[in-house]
Amino acid sequence: MQTSWERFRNAAVVLAGGGPVKQRLTEAYQGHLRDVSPDDLPRELRSSYLSLVTALQSSQRTGNLDAVSASVRKMSEADAARHAQAIVHMFAGLHEPQPSSRAAALLRAVPSDEDIPAFLNRA
Repeated sequence: MQTSWERFRNAAVVLAGGGPVKQRLTEAYQGHLRDVSPDDLPRELRSSYLSLVTALQSSQRTGNLDAVSASVRKMSEADAARHAQAIVHMFAGLHEPQPSSRAAALLRAVPSDEDIPAFLNRA
C-alpha cells in the first residue's frame, strides 16, 4: 500500500513529464491521487486537496469521458496549470515516511562490523 507521500511523488513525476498540461493533470490525478483520503493528509493540506478534488470532479460524465476527464477538458490551460502547481505544492508539504528501524536493518546494504566474521575482519 502506497503512502500519501508516494502517491503525491508519483503524481509530481507525471506532472513534470512531457505532453499537454491537461493530459498530465488528468493522468496524475486518476493514476495516483484519486484514492488519497483527506484524513491521511496533514490538516494544513486537507482544504487544498479537497479544493483540487472538487475542481477535478466538477463536471458530469459526458459521452465516453469520465467526470475527471470532462472537468479537466473544460478548464483553461491556466487553470489546469494552477491545479498542477497545487499538486506539487501539496507534495512539498508532505514529509517522506521514515523506514522503521527493523526495516532499515533488513535492508542494510553494508553490514556492521559485528556482522563480519572475525577471519574476514583484518582491520
